[in-house]
Amino acid sequence: MTKVKKGLWVLAIMGMLAILAGTVGRQPIYNLYREIEYQQGTPTAAEREVHAYAEKHKIPYGSYPKDLIALLEINPETRDFVLNYPTRQEIPVDLSGYSRESVPLFLQWDPMWGYEPYGSGCIGQTGCGPTCLAMAGYYLTGEERFNPKDVAVFSAQNGYYAAGYGSSWTLISEGGGKLGLKVQELPLVKGKMTKAVEAGHPVILALGQGDFTSSGHYIVLTGWDGEAFRVNDPNSRVRSERLWTYEELESQIRNIWELSV
Repeated sequence: MTKVKKGLWVLAIMGMLAILAGTVGRQPIYNLYREIEYQQGTPTAAEREVHAYAEKHKIPYGSYPKDLIALLEINPETRDFVLNYPTRQEIPVDLSGYSRESVPLFLQWDPMWGYEPYGSGCIGQTGCGPTCLAMAGYYLTGEERFNPKDVAVFSAQNGYYAAGYGSSWTLISEGGGKLGLKVQELPLVKGKMTKAVEAGHPVILALGQGDFTSSGHYIVLTGWDGEAFRVNDPNSRVRSERLWTYEELESQIRNIWELSV
C-alpha cells in the first residue's frame, strides 16, 4: 500500500471514529481517535510532554482537552495544572494563607479554582477577569467571597462573559460595584495611575496584545516604587515577580479602573 493510500485510510478511520465518538458519546472511542491523531500528526512540544506523562501514568491521552494542552504550550508555568487535569479533585477554597499586607497574587490556574468551568473553558484558561477582581476585592475587604471561583460564578450569572472574547469590561466597571466596591475609570495618565496605587487602591488594567497576551488580558497594578509598577498577573508568577515601567505598559493598555471601598 502506498503512503498516500495509507494516509487516506488513516484519515477515513479517524473520521469514522470521530463520528462514532460524537454520536455514541463513548469515551474509549474518542480516546482511540485522539491516540491515532497524535501518532499520525506532528505533535507540539506540549503534546509530546502530555502524551509521555499520560503514558507513564496509564492515563488516556484523550482525557486531556486540546485547548488545555494549548495552554501549556503558551504558558509552561501551568505544567502541573495541565498534567494533573484527569486526576483533579475538588479543593475547598481557603484564602487564609494569603496575606492582605499587599494585594495577594491569585493565579487563575490554582487547583483551588482553576478547573472550575468558566465561559468556553475553565478559570485556568479564561478566568483572568474574575481572578483580578477577586484579588482587588479580597485585598480591600478581607471577605472570602472575593475568590476567583465565586467571582467567576457571579460573572457568568450576570452575563459578563462574552463568548469568543472572554470577560467583558463591564465585569469590572459594573460588576465591581454590584459586589460592593467603588470603581472609577481612569485616563491613560501616568500620574493618575501612580496616585491610585500609592493610595493603596488596586488598579485593574485591560490589556491588548503585547508582553502579557496575544489577544486580551487583565492584570492588577499593586504598587509603585518611584520608577516602576508592581504587577499581579493572574496567569504568571514570573511576570508578577518583576517591575514594569509605565512606558512598557502604556501601548498595551486598553482600559483602567481604580478600585476602593
